[in-house]
Amino acid sequence: MLIWGKRKRKKAEEIERLTRSLEDDKAQARWEAAEALGRIAGAKAGPALAKALGDEHPFVRWKAGEALASLGAKKALGILLEALESDDPLRRAGAADALGQLGDRRAVDPLCQALASESEWVRWSVAEALGKIGDQRAVPYLIQALDDEVAWVRRGAAEALGRIGDPQATPALTRRLEDENVLVRRSAARALGLAGEPGAAPALRQSLSDKDAQVRRQAAWALGQVGDGQDLPFLERLLDDAEETFHQPVREAARRAIGCIKRRHRGKTVQIVRRERR
Repeated sequence: MLIWGKRKRKKAEEIERLTRSLEDDKAQARWEAAEALGRIAGAKAGPALAKALGDEHPFVRWKAGEALASLGAKKALGILLEALESDDPLRRAGAADALGQLGDRRAVDPLCQALASESEWVRWSVAEALGKIGDQRAVPYLIQALDDEVAWVRRGAAEALGRIGDPQATPALTRRLEDENVLVRRSAARALGLAGEPGAAPALRQSLSDKDAQVRRQAAWALGQVGDGQDLPFLERLLDDAEETFHQPVREAARRAIGCIKRRHRGKTVQIVRRERR
């Protein structure tokens, strides 16, 4: 009993020390403290870690959010939802990141409301979080976010919609294939492939001639997921495209997409033949 009491006091002293370290002048000391608190302190560290979500250093915010998420929904959900309503934009963004890591669907509605935040940092973090949770209730809000004035919020919304994979986002995503920002166009093309809606094929064909090689590569990959035989001539034109992205030529993505379409339709032909023989 005496030994247990000493251990309890020692742990309490360590938690107190780590909590003070969250105010240290050195960022490394703060993020190491956040990481350790999540590991040893449990729910007792919740308020201190929630405060650290507003730290000026992004790695400290990330470690605090990671530590809170590791506590599980029972201990952390309420703390994070409260932080999502903070007056501090950094803290709200950090809470959104942590809610995405937590993955609890009860956070979807509050996160959807937070997409209307005045802070672009919060809106981007919220879009990312909704994509990680993957709940279809977020789709209408993310579609609206595709028209955000800030490019990286539009990109975050496109990536989130790709993760969710709801075909109702197809018209809005196809419009983003003509976005002025190349990163948005890349994300929109990939999202359309993930959504798997054949109706996206005509717009993706147009993106095969985009001036950016990565957009062309993503569009080729996406056509491999949603296209059919009539898309093959468009992909074949890319077989001479030697421009590289991430050490891989665009023509390689086109070659693979052609293979995907042929295999998919060969399978359909076999199924039809088998049905006719019956």
